[in-house]
Amino acid sequence: MALALRFTRLIDELSRRVGLVAIWLVLFSALVSAFNAIFRYSISGMIWLERSYGGGLFGGLVAFYTQYSNVLSESVWYMFGGMVMLGGAWTLKLNEHVRVDLFYGAISERARTWIDLLGGLFFLLPLCILLIWFTWPWFLQAWTQNVMSNAAGGLPRWPVRLMLPLGFAVLLLQGVAEIIKCIAALTTDYVREFAYEKPLQ
Repeated sequence: MALALRFTRLIDELSRRVGLVAIWLVLFSALVSAFNAIFRYSISGMIWLERSYGGGLFGGLVAFYTQYSNVLSESVWYMFGGMVMLGGAWTLKLNEHVRVDLFYGAISERARTWIDLLGGLFFLLPLCILLIWFTWPWFLQAWTQNVMSNAAGGLPRWPVRLMLPLGFAVLLLQGVAEIIKCIAALTTDYVREFAYEKPLQ
């Protein structure tokens, strides 16, 4: 069991690093969204400044924004997809995922561990495998055919499609780690690191 728990620590570290990417994507998407909004609402002012003073600076900024505004908009939802898909495994590891709490909060920790174990084995792992199986060909199609956005000057679709099988693969690995931890908690004196916290309402 000690070897299996060491394996879970490697998976936890992988999930943490992938989760850090998701965290940085939150910042980048906020910055790009702010930049996009500021430019969109100040474009008439820049046109006025270019006409009044010339020099080409403001005209160049308007031309740049006109050419790349679709890229900015699409990159935000690409980053949002990355946040959701890459952050899922770390969220599971921290036990912060959404669950329907009808009776989970009222039962013992051992019963919760059994629910997490059975839920992981019979729902999480099969669903992740199924979704990897469905989304991998969709990514490969975008990669091999160089599928592009329909928007003028849009981005290629393969990076955002890659987020799906990649996110589910990392979630699958974290699910395996959580199942190992559940088995260890049920069969040894191992205590799971992140306990369930009943939501405040």
